[in-house]
Amino acid sequence: MPYIEKLGGILVYTKMSEDFAQHLVMEEFGKEKVDELRSLWTQGIESIPEGISDQDKYEIAYRNFMRKWVYSNNFMTVREGDVGTTKYMHAAIEAWKRKYAFKAFVLKIVGSISHKAAFGMLTKDLAYKLQIFSPFSVTEFKDNRMVLSVSPCKILTDRNGARFCTMACQNIIPSWLQTQFNVKMNLTRQGDNCSVVFEPF
Repeated sequence: MPYIEKLGGILVYTKMSEDFAQHLVMEEFGKEKVDELRSLWTQGIESIPEGISDQDKYEIAYRNFMRKWVYSNNFMTVREGDVGTTKYMHAAIEAWKRKYAFKAFVLKIVGSISHKAAFGMLTKDLAYKLQIFSPFSVTEFKDNRMVLSVSPCKILTDRNGARFCTMACQNIIPSWLQTQFNVKMNLTRQGDNCSVVFEPF
Protein backbone atom coordinates (compact mmCIF):
# COMPACT_ATOMS: atom_id res chain seq x y z
CA MET A 1 0.00 0.00 0.00
CA PRO A 2 1.46 3.41 -0.95
CA TYR A 3 2.11 5.81 1.90
CA ILE A 4 -0.39 8.31 0.50
CA GLU A 5 -3.11 5.67 0.98
CA LYS A 6 -1.81 4.77 4.45
CA LEU A 7 -1.93 8.46 5.37
CA GLY A 8 -5.49 8.83 4.10
CA GLY A 9 -6.54 5.67 5.90
CA ILE A 10 -5.08 6.58 9.28
CA LEU A 11 -6.70 10.03 9.05
CA VAL A 12 -10.08 8.37 8.39
CA TYR A 13 -9.66 6.11 11.43
CA THR A 14 -8.55 9.10 13.51
CA LYS A 15 -11.73 10.97 12.60
CA MET A 16 -13.84 7.89 13.30
CA SER A 17 -12.29 7.43 16.76
CA GLU A 18 -12.65 11.14 17.56
CA ASP A 19 -16.34 11.02 16.61
CA PHE A 20 -17.32 7.98 18.64
CA ALA A 21 -15.23 9.05 21.66
CA GLN A 22 -16.80 12.53 21.74
CA HIS A 23 -20.28 11.09 21.33
CA LEU A 24 -19.69 8.64 24.18
CA VAL A 25 -18.25 11.28 26.52
CA MET A 26 -21.13 13.63 25.70
CA GLU A 27 -23.66 10.92 26.57
CA GLU A 28 -21.90 9.98 29.80
CA PHE A 29 -20.68 13.33 31.16
CA GLY A 30 -21.88 16.27 29.05
CA LYS A 31 -20.26 18.99 26.94
CA GLU A 32 -17.82 20.23 29.58
CA LYS A 33 -16.09 16.84 29.65
CA VAL A 34 -16.04 16.71 25.84
CA ASP A 35 -14.13 19.99 25.90
CA GLU A 36 -11.78 18.48 28.49
CA LEU A 37 -11.17 15.46 26.26
CA ARG A 38 -10.45 17.69 23.26
CA SER A 39 -7.97 19.62 25.39
CA LEU A 40 -6.22 16.37 26.30
CA TRP A 41 -5.96 15.49 22.61
CA THR A 42 -3.96 18.65 21.93
CA GLN A 43 -1.27 17.57 24.41
CA GLY A 44 1.56 15.85 22.61
CA ILE A 45 -0.17 15.94 19.23
CA GLU A 46 2.20 16.80 16.41
CA SER A 47 1.31 19.04 13.49
CA ILE A 48 1.88 17.65 10.01
CA PRO A 49 3.97 20.14 8.04
CA GLU A 50 3.68 20.66 4.32
CA GLY A 51 6.61 19.78 2.13
CA ILE A 52 7.60 16.52 3.82
CA SER A 53 7.25 13.07 2.29
CA ASP A 54 4.03 11.06 2.41
CA GLN A 55 5.84 8.54 4.61
CA ASP A 56 6.82 11.20 7.14
CA LYS A 57 3.28 12.61 7.13
CA TYR A 58 1.92 9.12 7.72
CA GLU A 59 4.30 8.48 10.62
CA ILE A 60 3.19 11.68 12.37
CA ALA A 61 -0.50 10.96 11.71
CA TYR A 62 -0.02 7.41 13.00
CA ARG A 63 1.49 8.61 16.27
CA ASN A 64 -1.33 11.14 16.66
CA PHE A 65 -3.94 8.43 16.06
CA MET A 66 -2.43 6.19 18.72
CA ARG A 67 -2.24 8.99 21.28
CA LYS A 68 -5.81 10.15 20.73
CA TRP A 69 -7.12 6.59 20.94
CA VAL A 70 -5.30 5.87 24.20
CA TYR A 71 -6.15 9.26 25.72
CA SER A 72 -9.85 8.66 24.99
CA ASN A 73 -9.78 5.17 26.41
CA ASN A 74 -7.95 6.38 29.53
CA PHE A 75 -10.46 9.22 29.90
CA MET A 76 -13.29 6.70 30.22
CA THR A 77 -11.32 4.29 32.39
CA VAL A 78 -10.25 6.96 34.90
CA ARG A 79 -13.85 8.09 35.37
CA GLU A 80 -15.75 4.80 35.29
CA GLY A 81 -13.15 2.07 35.76
CA ASP A 82 -13.72 -1.20 33.93
CA VAL A 83 -17.26 -0.10 33.09
CA GLY A 84 -15.86 2.91 31.24
CA THR A 85 -13.39 0.72 29.36
CA THR A 86 -16.19 -1.61 28.32
CA LYS A 87 -18.36 1.29 27.16
CA TYR A 88 -15.45 2.59 25.08
CA MET A 89 -15.00 -0.84 23.50
CA HIS A 90 -18.68 -1.12 22.64
CA ALA A 91 -18.70 2.38 21.14
CA ALA A 92 -15.68 1.48 19.00
CA ILE A 93 -17.27 -1.76 17.77
CA GLU A 94 -20.44 0.10 16.80
CA ALA A 95 -18.34 2.71 14.96
CA TRP A 96 -16.58 -0.02 12.98
CA LYS A 97 -19.94 -1.60 12.15
CA ARG A 98 -21.32 1.71 10.88
CA LYS A 99 -18.24 2.27 8.75
CA TYR A 100 -18.52 -1.15 7.11
CA ALA A 101 -22.32 -1.48 6.99
CA PHE A 102 -22.48 -1.36 3.19
CA LYS A 103 -19.69 -3.93 2.80
CA ALA A 104 -21.52 -6.19 5.26
CA PHE A 105 -24.68 -5.83 3.16
CA VAL A 106 -22.83 -6.74 -0.05
CA LEU A 107 -21.06 -9.70 1.55
CA LYS A 108 -24.35 -10.97 2.96
CA ILE A 109 -25.71 -11.10 -0.59
CA VAL A 110 -22.56 -12.77 -1.90
CA GLY A 111 -22.59 -15.17 1.07
CA SER A 112 -26.12 -16.28 0.25
CA ILE A 113 -24.67 -17.61 -3.03
CA SER A 114 -21.20 -18.68 -1.84
CA HIS A 115 -19.76 -18.50 1.67
CA LYS A 116 -16.28 -19.12 0.26
CA ALA A 117 -16.57 -16.19 -2.14
CA ALA A 118 -17.76 -13.87 0.63
CA PHE A 119 -14.94 -14.95 2.94
CA GLY A 120 -12.41 -14.48 0.12
CA MET A 121 -13.67 -10.97 -0.65
CA LEU A 122 -13.52 -9.96 3.00
CA THR A 123 -10.06 -11.37 3.70
CA LYS A 124 -8.56 -9.85 0.55
CA ASP A 125 -9.92 -6.49 1.65
CA LEU A 126 -8.57 -6.98 5.18
CA ALA A 127 -5.16 -8.01 3.82
CA TYR A 128 -4.99 -4.68 2.03
CA LYS A 129 -6.62 -2.33 4.53
CA LEU A 130 -4.82 -3.60 7.64
CA GLN A 131 -1.55 -2.37 6.12
CA ILE A 132 -2.66 1.03 7.42
CA PHE A 133 -1.73 -0.17 10.91
CA SER A 134 1.35 -2.36 10.33
CA PRO A 135 3.33 -4.06 7.58
CA PHE A 136 2.88 -7.85 7.47
CA SER A 137 3.08 -10.81 5.13
CA VAL A 138 0.25 -13.16 4.13
CA THR A 139 1.66 -16.61 4.88
CA GLU A 140 -1.48 -18.61 4.10
CA PHE A 141 -4.53 -17.84 2.00
CA LYS A 142 -7.21 -20.49 1.41
CA ASP A 143 -10.95 -20.60 0.86
CA ASN A 144 -11.55 -20.82 4.60
CA ARG A 145 -8.38 -19.47 6.22
CA MET A 146 -6.00 -16.51 6.01
CA VAL A 147 -2.88 -16.13 8.15
CA LEU A 148 -0.89 -12.92 8.56
CA SER A 149 2.62 -12.81 9.97
CA VAL A 150 3.42 -9.47 11.61
CA SER A 151 7.13 -9.24 12.41
CA PRO A 152 7.69 -6.88 14.07
CA CYS A 153 4.32 -5.26 14.68
CA LYS A 154 4.41 -1.51 14.04
CA ILE A 155 1.68 -1.00 16.63
CA LEU A 156 3.89 -2.40 19.38
CA THR A 157 6.79 -0.10 18.49
CA ASP A 158 4.64 2.89 19.48
CA ARG A 159 4.78 3.89 23.16
CA ASN A 160 0.98 3.63 23.29
CA GLY A 161 0.94 0.42 21.26
CA ALA A 162 0.56 -2.18 24.02
CA ARG A 163 -2.69 -0.55 25.22
CA PHE A 164 -3.98 -0.30 21.67
CA CYS A 165 -3.08 -3.95 20.99
CA THR A 166 -4.99 -5.19 24.03
CA MET A 167 -8.03 -3.03 23.39
CA ALA A 168 -8.32 -2.95 19.60
CA CYS A 169 -6.41 -5.90 18.14
CA GLN A 170 -7.35 -8.44 20.79
CA ASN A 171 -10.90 -7.30 21.56
CA ILE A 172 -12.57 -4.68 19.35
CA ILE A 173 -11.60 -5.88 15.86
CA PRO A 174 -12.27 -9.59 16.61
CA SER A 175 -15.67 -8.70 18.13
CA TRP A 176 -16.52 -6.53 15.13
CA LEU A 177 -15.55 -9.25 12.64
CA GLN A 178 -17.56 -11.82 14.55
CA THR A 179 -20.75 -9.79 14.89
CA GLN A 180 -20.76 -8.19 11.44
CA PHE A 181 -19.12 -10.83 9.23
CA ASN A 182 -19.23 -14.09 11.23
CA VAL A 183 -15.44 -14.35 10.96
CA LYS A 184 -13.14 -15.54 13.74
CA MET A 185 -9.85 -13.68 14.34
CA ASN A 186 -7.22 -15.27 16.59
CA LEU A 187 -3.93 -13.63 17.53
CA THR A 188 -0.80 -15.27 18.86
CA ARG A 189 1.63 -12.67 20.16
CA GLN A 190 5.31 -13.35 20.88
CA GLY A 191 7.10 -10.21 21.98
CA ASP A 192 6.74 -7.66 19.19
CA ASN A 193 5.73 -10.32 16.67
CA CYS A 194 2.25 -11.61 15.99
CA SER A 195 0.48 -14.27 13.97
CA VAL A 196 -3.14 -13.52 13.05
CA VAL A 197 -5.52 -16.20 11.81
CA PHE A 198 -8.87 -15.41 10.14
CA GLU A 199 -11.41 -18.21 9.68
CA PRO A 200 -15.18 -18.35 9.21
CA PHE A 201 -17.22 -19.58 12.16
